[in-house]
Amino acid sequence: MRVPVPENDRNIALPTSVITDVPIAEHLEAVAPGHRRRVVARCGQPWDMAHLDPFAFLIDPGLGFDIVVVVHFSSHCFTRSLKWDGRPMKTIPAGELFNDGQDIRVLCEQRHALSLMYLPQLIRELPQRPIRFARDLPQNFITSELIESDAGRPRQHYVMFFEVSRDPRRKRRLLLKVQSAYLKDALEPRLIKGRRISFATLLKATCTRQPLKG
Repeated sequence: MRVPVPENDRNIALPTSVITDVPIAEHLEAVAPGHRRRVVARCGQPWDMAHLDPFAFLIDPGLGFDIVVVVHFSSHCFTRSLKWDGRPMKTIPAGELFNDGQDIRVLCEQRHALSLMYLPQLIRELPQRPIRFARDLPQNFITSELIESDAGRPRQHYVMFFEVSRDPRRKRRLLLKVQSAYLKDALEPRLIKGRRISFATLLKATCTRQPLKG
């Protein structure tokens, strides 16, 4: 997958670290049951969800030792909100609705298709990808991929929002939650101008409890 670098980022060196996969079975207790292996069908048609199963990897972000990062994906990666959908809930077929345990959302064919194409590869490329602060409180981050659109339309942005936190149950283990991933025609100024941070810096600061400011 090509990693696009914005014009104003092209002269900035990206610190890199090596990712080594480890068995998720050893770390599955760190992931809420609702974010583990999902069985999803839209209007009776099963969806392939294996790519959104949790996974784990080892990485040394500059600490001198490896830490474990456990990755899991929110339902927002393959569903949209009722507000975003736009239809009154009573008019939406029951087979298109999905209860993620917190609220009722609408299964989104576009988001699911894009997740198959780009997730979790975007996660594996984070050591080499441009990452920016998306929000300070609560803190999260964004990376994006420029993708080709239909003929005659400008390219669009596939954006991935994520957060990283310490696991209170085990030292040297962090949790990376993909909060949402979807297509946008254009990025808001706050996302374009947000302070840049490397994946290694983000992991190291989270592991050592160092504050990060966007």
